[in-house]
Parts: sequence; C-alpha cells; structure tokens
Amino acid sequence: MGSAIKHFMELVEQAGTVFEVANTIRGLIENHWEFPKGIDQNVNNLKRKRDQLNGQKEDIESRIKSELRPRKKVKKEVDLWIENVKRIDREIPNLESKVRGSSFFSRGFLVKNVRKKEEEVEELLEKGRFSDDLVVNDLSWIGQVLPTPSLVVETVKRKKNEIMQHLRNDEVQKIGVNGMPGVGKTNLEFSHTIRAALGSFLA
Repeated sequence: MGSAIKHFMELVEQAGTVFEVANTIRGLIENHWEFPKGIDQNVNNLKRKRDQLNGQKEDIESRIKSELRPRKKVKKEVDLWIENVKRIDREIPNLESKVRGSSFFSRGFLVKNVRKKEEEVEELLEKGRFSDDLVVNDLSWIGQVLPTPSLVVETVKRKKNEIMQHLRNDEVQKIGVNGMPGVGKTNLEFSHTIRAALGSFLA
C-alpha cells in the first residue's frame, strides 16, 4: 500500500512538472509568437524604408563635404546618426535571411523583430532631418601654434631680395605693394635691411 501511494505521488509530481513546462511554453508563445501572415510584405516595406534611409545618409554626407572646413568638425550627433544608419543597414539583410529561410512556426517569432526594426528605421529617418549646420568649430585648435611652412619663408626671402635689387637700380622710381584688402599692406613692417636701404630715399 505504501509503495502504491509513493508511486502515485511521483506520478503527480511528474504531471505537475509537465504542467509547469507546458505553461512556460504557452507563456513564451503568447508573449513572443504572432501569426506570421503578411510578414513577407512587412520585410519588403522594411527594405524600402531602408533604401530611403540610405538615400538620406548620402545627402547628409554630401552636405558634410560642402560644410567641412579647416578647424571645423562634424557634430557628434551627426556622427552617431551615420553610425546607426550603417548598423541597421547591416542588420536588415540578416533579418530578411532569417525570415525567408524559416518555417511557418519560426516566422511567428520574427514578426515583432521585423516590426521593431521598421520602427528603428522610421526613427532614424525622422532624426536625420537636420535643419542646422552639420559641423561645429573644432575647439582642439584653440591655443595651437601652427608651424610656418618653409615654402612661405623661402617666398618671403625671395621677394625681399627682389625688392633690394629694385632699390639698388637707379632706373626704378616706384615700388608698388599689391594685395587683397585686409592683408596688412598699410601696416607692412620692413626688415632693418630694407629700412636702411630706404633711408636715403626717405631723407
């Protein structure tokens, strides 16, 4: 009698375990599985929006090229947006491959993934409508001393020598100083050598 009761209790425990497993499986299905009707159309819609997003990215990159100047840098939010577009562009083909190669039942678990990815693309499309400039001042340049190119130094020396040659030429009556407005023609400071050479003319 005792062994029969023990056997019965084991069966009850096993049945309880099976019941718990069944409830767990049912919960997973209810929370993560949807009837996959129309999922192929959802994937096609996702790909169309992905193409639209990539077109938007190309326009943004063209704007960056036109706005980027020395001592400027791309805004951090724009850089992050471009990186997210590249990321989602890599993820969509993988998701499409899973949907195309899955059974009817497995597709039911991918419905929410497709919908979520579509929402991400729509969000990126909205965020990508940058109305302000895409670049800002690069503050890392502040306080830096830029090296003078040797080419400029050599050019200045050559021009000084040319001026000296003209000053020593008795036939030269005038020396003109030309240049764009604001380059410092009026405030130009001659070297001691040139000042000395001009001394006899200015006396």
